Amino acid sequence: MSGYTYPLTFGASVFKIRVISLIANFYSLIVMQSFLNRTIRLTAIASLPAALLAMVIPSLPAAAHNQFDVCVEQIKESGVPGDQAGTACADAIIPKELSWCVRKIGRNTPVPAEDALTACYRVRRPVDLGNCVADIYKDTVRPYVATQGTNSETTSETGESISLLVLDSCRRSLLPGRHSECVIALGRRIENASPAKAMEACLNAEDFPRDLFPAYTDE
Repeated sequence: MSGYTYPLTFGASVFKIRVISLIANFYSLIVMQSFLNRTIRLTAIASLPAALLAMVIPSLPAAAHNQFDVCVEQIKESGVPGDQAGTACADAIIPKELSWCVRKIGRNTPVPAEDALTACYRVRRPVDLGNCVADIYKDTVRPYVATQGTNSETTSETGESISLLVLDSCRRSLLPGRHSECVIALGRRIENASPAKAMEACLNAEDFPRDLFPAYTDE
């Protein structure tokens, strides 16, 4: 009969389905392989700068990470003998803070290094002590000394003697940060106020209740 179309057999249909499935799997493998290759290349490129950085930047010496090394070296640079520096650093709770305190005082005041070490060693917060001494000397003692005559030798001796008073005053204070602010304010705002008188007044304020403490006057 003309125009009649014979249907595909069941076997031919299964064969076509298998061929299509194989082609799809083949293309899937190609896409996956391409993705993996691209990922590997990107990973290699991303890790390259880190590898180059590790090659360019040298590793720090072990001493730079040892706070006892740092403590001893910095205190020795301040002028303290090595045996004293070693003993103090070995017994310090936080060696880096101890050496920081000694350097801070030594670089900003005429206080002898061994006196600075003794004071920094005896307090619980050496960083606060160092800031207290340096701030009072800069903002109160130095301007005061500058007004005490024109003889440079006398002025230098006066500055050193007062700086030792500052060191003792900050060491005795329970709140070195507050103490330095108090001394600086009194020295700046009260006419003819000496640093010694300002330090005495601020220390007394820590020891006695305010209602019992007499008003500050510079005699």
